[in-house]
Amino acid sequence: MNRRHLLKTMGLSLATTPLLSVEGFALDLLFAEEGHASDEKFWKKFAKQHYNVSSDFINLENGYFGVQPNSVLKAYQANIEKVNAYSSKFMRQEFYQKNYPEIKQALADVSGVLPEELLITRNATEALNILIQGLDLKKGDEVILQHHDYHSMSETVRMLENKIGITLKFVDVPLAPKNHQEIIDIYTDAITNKTRCILVTHLTHLTGQIMPVKEISTIARSKGIDVIVDAAHSFAQIDYRFQDLNADFIGVNLHKWFGNPLGAGLMYVKKERIKDIRPLYGDSKKAIDDIDKLGHYGTPATPIVMTITEAAKFHVMVGILPKEARLRYLKEYWTQRAKNIDRVSITTPLDAQQSCALASFKVEGVTAKDVVKKLDDKFRVFTVIRKLHDDTVVRVTPNLYNSTDDLDRLLEGIEAITKS
Repeated sequence: MNRRHLLKTMGLSLATTPLLSVEGFALDLLFAEEGHASDEKFWKKFAKQHYNVSSDFINLENGYFGVQPNSVLKAYQANIEKVNAYSSKFMRQEFYQKNYPEIKQALADVSGVLPEELLITRNATEALNILIQGLDLKKGDEVILQHHDYHSMSETVRMLENKIGITLKFVDVPLAPKNHQEIIDIYTDAITNKTRCILVTHLTHLTGQIMPVKEISTIARSKGIDVIVDAAHSFAQIDYRFQDLNADFIGVNLHKWFGNPLGAGLMYVKKERIKDIRPLYGDSKKAIDDIDKLGHYGTPATPIVMTITEAAKFHVMVGILPKEARLRYLKEYWTQRAKNIDRVSITTPLDAQQSCALASFKVEGVTAKDVVKKLDDKFRVFTVIRKLHDDTVVRVTPNLYNSTDDLDRLLEGIEAITKS
């Protein structure tokens, strides 16, 4: 499904997207050419036009959640006012009948699957909990995961380990693998005749490493093993559709790279597999193959959910290829310079196939806590500490509104810290 079709389904057209056009350069492209990602003049104008961020500091911690573009923020504010003004009459007579199906269709168009295969959740953690706890895992069943998976998901399978006696097998994925095949081999070698499920993170929140999910899923499928994909960070950051991952179960966040307000996630279950997931929340009325049987968790944060359509419009107008190219360019801009600074180690694979926006580093002889504090206190650059399995690093996460000037400030701070 291409962008021309997506724009059409959302009531837009290629001829009516001047919102993102600045001085003759429009993001209304079906592909990203190399020069566009480094066009600082354009991207600064783009940021000024579409984002309102604080000038008190430089935010390089966009991995927690994304800043809403102005059009999305405006829609969110309008949705709050509408729900407040029209109250339960709107909810009972309009939202579920009209708005909700349109929202699911917009998400289906972006993700490339059927609306009836999607469930809107409150975040990726909830989506993945529904999936992990919904599988019919029994005592002795083996679940493969790695130490750098998101801690909340690791805690969920540990809970099942204590509750029903499943067996957890952690694999160690190197921070700088030679290639994707090395990672594929690690997961493949871990599979036994007791393996029932593999939990795999598409793009790890700790270092930004992109995992070869499709290849892992394909191997697992051939052996009758289920794969649950944590795509919280990859969704709307890198170019793919859900079906490209060849996995039946996926959970994502909509408040990270998709740019929706905080409080919305998305779960995908392949249509014929819905019947195999037991509801985490009680529901006795929905059909066994109706994905809504998994979403009986009460009244939603309606203004947040309503805003998804506007976030989808912005995402489609920008285009995932130009977006991915720009984000990867920003990552490469600072990492290629930082790796040459004395005592600095980059803890993210820099190969384009293995990382995009997120990257992390450490400074020999200085704790990550001190690096983060000094960058914030002395250079007004906000980053975050991330705890790896056996190390602690500083994560840097630029977004579309960031410029190379911001990254120059980061580099200035790193260099000063190494000399102090």
